[in-house]
Amino acid sequence: MTALRAAYLTAAAGQDPVVGFSGPEFAKLISDSPALVARLREFHEEREQALADTLATETGAAATDITPRVAAAQLGGVHRVLFEETMRRTLHGQSNDEIATAIIEYIGTAFDALAPSLAGYAVR
Repeated sequence: MTALRAAYLTAAAGQDPVVGFSGPEFAKLISDSPALVARLREFHEEREQALADTLATETGAAATDITPRVAAAQLGGVHRVLFEETMRRTLHGQSNDEIATAIIEYIGTAFDALAPSLAGYAVR
């Protein structure tokens, strides 16, 4: 969780397109296309599955242990919410600087909410 939080903070501060800083034209293109919205959801699901697989490997979890999938779902959910908020603000005309300031605050809120369940999970 700590590593993902730090990575998201870095990406938001750098206004990285991977976390939603795509610009108004691209954000509108995605939001106006049901096919692209569906593909974006698939990307989120694929990222979540990759994270679950990595967590399972890193923790040596048994195939019957759902903990890596649950942790990945929680972390993936935070990423999805933050991404969607970035897109929403972009579509409403906010500048990347304004969005980054808000998202950095939201990252704290979102990851703090996960801390009670994930702060000690998969820590090296």
